[in-house]
Parts: sequence; structure tokens; C-alpha cells
Amino acid sequence: MEINVYPHRVLCFPGPHELYFKNLSKRKQVMEKKENNRKLRVCVATCNRADYSKLAPIMFGIKMEPEFFELDVVVLGSHLIDDYGNTYRMIEQDDFDINTRLHTIVRGEDEAAMVESVGLALVKLPDVLNRLKPDIMIVHGDRFDALALATSAALMNIRILHIEGGEVSGTIDDSIRHAITKLAHYHVCCTRSAEQHLISMCEDHDRILLAGCPSYDKLLSAKNKDYMSIIRMWLGDDVKSKDYIVALQHPVTTDIKHSLKMFELTLDALISFNKRTLVLFPNIDAGSKEMVRVMRKKGIEHHPNFRAVKHVPFDQFIQLVAHAGCMIGNSSCGVREVGAFGTPVINLGTRQIGRETGENVLHVRDADTQDKILQALHLQFGKQYPCSKIYGDGNAVPRILKFLKSIDLQEPLQKKFCFPPVKDNISQDIDHILETLSALAVDLGGTNLRVAIVSMKGEIVKKYTQFNPKTYEERINLILQMCVEAAAEAVKLNCRILGVGIGGGIIHQHELIHGSSFCAAELGHIVVSLDGPDCSCGSHGCIEAYASGMALQREAKKLHDEDQLLVEGMSVPKDEAVGALHLIQAAKLGNAKAQSILRTAGTALGLAVVNILHTMNPSLVILSGVLASHYIHTVKDVIRQQALSSVQDVDVVVSDLVEPALLGAASMVLDYTTRRIY
Repeated sequence: MEINVYPHRVLCFPGPHELYFKNLSKRKQVMEKKENNRKLRVCVATCNRADYSKLAPIMFGIKMEPEFFELDVVVLGSHLIDDYGNTYRMIEQDDFDINTRLHTIVRGEDEAAMVESVGLALVKLPDVLNRLKPDIMIVHGDRFDALALATSAALMNIRILHIEGGEVSGTIDDSIRHAITKLAHYHVCCTRSAEQHLISMCEDHDRILLAGCPSYDKLLSAKNKDYMSIIRMWLGDDVKSKDYIVALQHPVTTDIKHSLKMFELTLDALISFNKRTLVLFPNIDAGSKEMVRVMRKKGIEHHPNFRAVKHVPFDQFIQLVAHAGCMIGNSSCGVREVGAFGTPVINLGTRQIGRETGENVLHVRDADTQDKILQALHLQFGKQYPCSKIYGDGNAVPRILKFLKSIDLQEPLQKKFCFPPVKDNISQDIDHILETLSALAVDLGGTNLRVAIVSMKGEIVKKYTQFNPKTYEERINLILQMCVEAAAEAVKLNCRILGVGIGGGIIHQHELIHGSSFCAAELGHIVVSLDGPDCSCGSHGCIEAYASGMALQREAKKLHDEDQLLVEGMSVPKDEAVGALHLIQAAKLGNAKAQSILRTAGTALGLAVVNILHTMNPSLVILSGVLASHYIHTVKDVIRQQALSSVQDVDVVVSDLVEPALLGAASMVLDYTTRRIY
């Protein structure tokens, strides 16, 4: 039995779906048996207060497992600048040994200074990396300092693990982030969308880990009953929870002039709003010095309602934003971390416009008037939104550590990109000429088990057939034996086996859907009766228990054992097993009980097709296989009787494909292993 549904195309191939041939993960093998048990030497490089908040949880995790890792910490960028709080001290306070301090910032806070800072970092980093000789360097985010780190490591053949790749914000940071992605060998992303972006950027799916944001591990476990002491320390003794604002705004390097004007309007709106406000100094991007001048011109540092600070330790910053009445600005922290607490956020301008956000974020894209920003403050201040976990569930670090342990240093260092199909190169390779990309296809029939070598062109190179054993264990062992024999024969036939296929499939927009655990489209196990016959999957009333070749074989044997199968003109030799074909022959010769069994099987299949019609709403259903012609009229009758009128016009036909079950099973492998667009 096969069901093909177009245009959505649902393919359902026969046989019990309890067995899936799936190669053991190479990554799992590496984790279970390290070749020489050598510790992985990890270099974590941090450039500023923001990236340290994401890297610190990973660093703590690495430090807690000294039997697996050696940690080297490199500090550079604005960490070492007094105007930005000398934030390297918080790394020391966290009891990390800083292996190297690199002064890489060229002062000036304009575009040229950013470029010169990258150049200075590139000059200094080679000596450090030569001395440390790390196995892998962990780089975070999208800062220009991180680009220098990734460039240096890539050119010095050091593996790179990039944190928070694949995200979209809205400024030059996007370009830097994606540039680092192309240099990195491994990727840890925070959201499903970011993962899909990385795949679309042709990164190897096997080297992408969807872990969530490491900072969420700390955010979601942050419980400080004494948060009021933190609020009073930074904002004053007379401030209450939910009655103050946190403001953090950075320059937009692609439009510095506009970002300065927006910052000025923001400060004016905050002054008018008349609530106690903690203002953090901007980062070190081009335009930051001018933003500080705007603050001083407005007298913010001396205004009674404002507290202007260069840096707040992350643990305390968490408490401040968690209990704020509102956060305003254009920091990624506002659209990412603050959502974990449901604190209202006003996101100004375009710097974070591409980020995924929770419902707590109100965007003011064109923050071109003080009144517009003031209205946003009135709308948001004091609200409490549902907590969001878009960026993490609090378990990122264990996943990342497991991912690090799985890295095989024996694998080739050169990156491989998963490009979409393009016109074939006219150059040739002798191995490709001699080798045929193929799959092993398995068909579990009622009478026979079949394994075939199927080429990429859909040609059956060789087919193997054995009688189907009676017990489950015998059946599994025979399948494995047949696959091993076929794989060995494939070598002699110059066929490269990409995998083994078995089971059904759903094709959507010309691509097979595999599901999170490679179990999508178990169409044979759609339940059509709660008290139906036992199925091999352990359930009852599945289509397979009614309409598969094995199900009909079972019913044929029952009739034969009761001497109710054979009719005039029929005989079954003693050495021949009773099967589905005998049941069909009996039905054709007028055996009423055989006809009833086939009608019940067709009805079960018809009900399953109705469920598919209601779910997928296809325009064409194709039944194929030996039994298709015996089921089609009953299936059509069930559709007319049971389906909604909106789907009853579907065409139902019998396929004229040769060996559809084997071809369909092979397509599961050939599609997945050669596809480059997800």
C-alpha cells in the first residue's frame, strides 16, 4: 500500500514501522570513547561586559569539569578601559585566572577607531594564540573585537565555537555576526529561527547546537530576596520596586547622527516622565563619546531623578531589570534577557528590529519625537507581562558542555558548507565517475522481506528477497543480515550506500519532512478503531493491522485453518505458505468471508485516507502496491460517505510505478543525505 498526496504529497509505504535503520551518531561515539583521553583545551575570549554575561556561565561549567577541560581566559576590548568601568575586575571577582590581557582599543569612538581596533587586535592575537595553543576558541556574538578573534583563530587553524550565531538584529552587527558564522566551525544558537538561519547560510547541521542563551541559565535561577537592597544601592533609598526605569541605549554605527538625536529625545522624554531612572553608559561603538556628551549636556549625571553609571555587575543588573517598571533603549538585553521576567520594554529605533521578542516589547521604530517616546512610556510603565522563554529554558550550559565533549579533534579542520544544488561542475572526479550514490531500501511484506540497492536515478541495481519469518526477532535478524549482504555487494557494484530507508514519508513543497526524531509520517499507524486487531507496534486498530500484506496473510491463515479459505477452482500446495494473494484469489472466486475481509481492510484504509484529507487537503491520492487495485473502490466509497464535502472531490488513482515501496523507502535516504535546502 502506498498513498501519494499531491500537491502536499504524502507517501505511505507498507510494512511495520517499528524498525528504523539509523547510523549511530559519530558524535556519540566520540563522547563514549575519546581516542587518547586528552583534556580539551578551551580558550574563552571576552571583549566587554555584555558578552561576559553570556560567556561566564559556560566558563563556570568548564571550570567545574577539570577532568575534561583546561580553561584559558583572554580579556581584551572595553573590559580594560576605565571609561567603561574596567569590567575585567568582575572576571577576577568570579575567581577566573585571566591568562592574557590585550589592550586592543584605539580611542576615538568613531568608525576609523573601530577599524583600527580590529587591526590592533589582529596584530596582537597571533602571539597569544601561539603561546596558548588552544584546541578550540569560544567567541560570542557580533562585536568588532569578536570578528578579530574569529579571524585570527581561523587563519591559525584553531577551531572556533560561535555563540549566538544566526540571529538578526538590524545594524552592522548583523554583517559582523554572519561573518563570524562563516569563520566558525561549530555553532551554538539560542532560538529555532536562528538555527534555521544558520542552515540557510549553508552551515553543517551536524555542527549546530540549539542550546538556548547561556545567560538564561542564570536568569531563570536568579532568586534574590534582598533585591530591594540592590535597588536602593543604585537608585536611592526612597525608590520602590516597579517604580523606576532602566535606560540603556547604544549608538547605531550605520546612522550615528540619527542615533544621537534619538538619544536626546529619549532623555527629554524621561525627564518629562519624572520617574527615577538608572542610565547606563553606552558601549564603545562609534558615536558613544558623542552620546556621553549629550548626557552631560542634559545634566543627567547631576539630575535628582537620574543615576548615570558605567557598569553594573550582571547579578545585580538582573535584579534591577527584573523589578523595574520599564526598560527603555536599544540594547539586545532589553529584547532578549528582560523577557524572562516579563518586565515591559520599549525598544527604540532599528538596532534590534530583527530580533525575536516576547509580548513585553513595544517597538518605537521611528523614535523621531519626544511625544512618541513619552506616549510609549505611559503605555508600558508598570505593566507585568508573561515571562518569555524564547531565548532559553535555563539548561543551555549542560548542552554546550556535552557538545564540547563531542568534538572530534581528529576530524578534518577544513569547514564544509552545505550549499544548495547548482549546475553540475564540468570538471570530473574519477571516484564520482566510478561510484553510484545509492540507498538500501527495505520492504516488509506479508509473505516476503525485500532489500534492494536503489540508485539516485531510481534504478533498482539489485534486489534480495527472503520469506518473512514468523517471529519478530527472526524478522529483525533477517533484515539486518540482508542489509549487511546488500551493503557488501554494493561495494562490488561501485555503489556508495548513503543509508537504509524504511517507512512512510510526508513531502511538503518538494521536500521530505523527517521530524524531530526521524519518525514523521507513521501513516500506517493511524488508528481507525479503538478495539481493532493487535498491531505490531503494540497498539490496536492501526491501518497496518487491517490493510497490510501481513494483516491479510494473518486473516488468510485463519480462514485456511478453519477450512473456509479454499473454494472451487482453488488449491494451495502443502509446501506453499498461505498468504494475502490466496485471500484475494478466494475473494475473486466468490468466497464471501474473503470478500468481507478485503472490504474491511479497504474501509480501514479509506478512513485513514479521510483523516489525511482532513489534515492535508491534497488534490490527488495515489494508491500503489499489489493490493491497491483491490482497495481503490472501497476507499472511494468511504471518502464519499465519511469525508467533508470540501475534500470529496479529491482524485484517487492507482499508481503504475514499478516497485513503489522500495523506491519510496530509498527516497527517504536519498532525499535527506543529498538535500541542501531545508
